Amino acid sequence: MKNISFFTFVILLFLISACNQGNDKSSGIKADTARVAVLTFERQADTLVNKAVIIEGTVLHTCKHGGKRMFIVDGTDSIRVEITAGEKITKFDESLIGSRVKVYGTLKEERIDAKYLNEWEAEVKKPAENHDAGVHSGAKGHEDQGVQDKLDQINALRADLKNSGKDHLSFYSIEAMNFSVIK
Repeated sequence: MKNISFFTFVILLFLISACNQGNDKSSGIKADTARVAVLTFERQADTLVNKAVIIEGTVLHTCKHGGKRMFIVDGTDSIRVEITAGEKITKFDESLIGSRVKVYGTLKEERIDAKYLNEWEAEVKKPAENHDAGVHSGAKGHEDQGVQDKLDQINALRADLKNSGKDHLSFYSIEAMNFSVIK
């Protein structure tokens, strides 16, 4: 009888631990979510593309045009991680600046290659009345730039691409599913 009770107890423990695997229903966070640090984000990013991640940092900036992006730092302003608003987040409010946040989301990669740069340059050089049409119109991070600033950035990216020895440049960000302010 004792053996049956012990066996039942072991099975019960196994079932309880199995039930706790997978998603944390209260937070929506998956058990296999990778924790990344701002300071090591760039070194880890290429191995975590399209995977769930958690990151913490201090909000340095929120974009004023729609509030769909914010940048977080940790200890130094020279290393920034871009956070974009996922479908459940309406915007990142400016009041977040200076706050420490914990972000849960998916790591995304944007690849810039010669074709992309050529298309972007062609759009920038269009007559002003046609600037609202095209693949790169209102491209993130370029909303407030003038034509010459955009052309300068395109040329700088071309130089970076050439110097990289690769066929593309990778830029990483996190698409936030949710976030919280850490007190």
